[in-house]
Amino acid sequence: MKMKTLLSRLMITAVASVGSQALAQSTFNGNGSTAWNGAIGNAQLSLSDNGTTLSGSLTTGAGLSGNAFVLYLQSGAGGFSSTSGFNDNGDSLRSALSQYGGTGEQSIMNFSGGFAPNYAIALQPGAGINFGGLWQLANGGANSQNFITSINLAPTGSDAQGTYTFSLSLSNLGLTPGAGQSFELFGLQVSTTGYSSPEALGGNMSGTSGWGNTQTETSFSTYTTAVPEPSSTALWMLSGIAGMVFVMRRRSA
Repeated sequence: MKMKTLLSRLMITAVASVGSQALAQSTFNGNGSTAWNGAIGNAQLSLSDNGTTLSGSLTTGAGLSGNAFVLYLQSGAGGFSSTSGFNDNGDSLRSALSQYGGTGEQSIMNFSGGFAPNYAIALQPGAGINFGGLWQLANGGANSQNFITSINLAPTGSDAQGTYTFSLSLSNLGLTPGAGQSFELFGLQVSTTGYSSPEALGGNMSGTSGWGNTQTETSFSTYTTAVPEPSSTALWMLSGIAGMVFVMRRRSA
């Protein structure tokens, strides 16, 4: 009886592991603005993950024309309610995510209640930049934004209308792989000198774009990560249990 009870418990554990979800995927659309030719206003962003790696696919609605795409992310507490303290123009992508090009060249984005980003992705596949990265947000001057990692942006060499892919580890966002956690997101198009646009993705905003003006994010989106695939250990447990049950039945016959 004790052996049968143990086998039953092992079977329940293994079956529960095998039945877990393997992949999460969501798609987020632009806000429809064509003020800057619709590159982000008419764009579509698809995110997916396997419990460990987050993969993204950005299909632009037009060429970026030298501008950057910035995706603000909140994966935990301690984020920011505004970009007003971001004065980092250490390089082009830092300027874009800070919305700051230098003295007199600052756009301000205020974030609504419920969304306080602590990370940002910034990318520009052409225009001599050919790069995308993840930064942990911080107030301060040049190079104050904390660079975390490359996001493996591809292709690069042109920012024409098209589809651009990227990837990074969920742990880079402070998330626990395979835990089914969520993060919030909101993106927009910004010049590499910090001049903001009305073109948003994954939400919307109000106010006036450009240096010396303030915009307010009015809506954002949420992405929930996946629970991992069944492990090879769980499958091995099932096969082993099946063998033990067969042997027990043979002995009792």
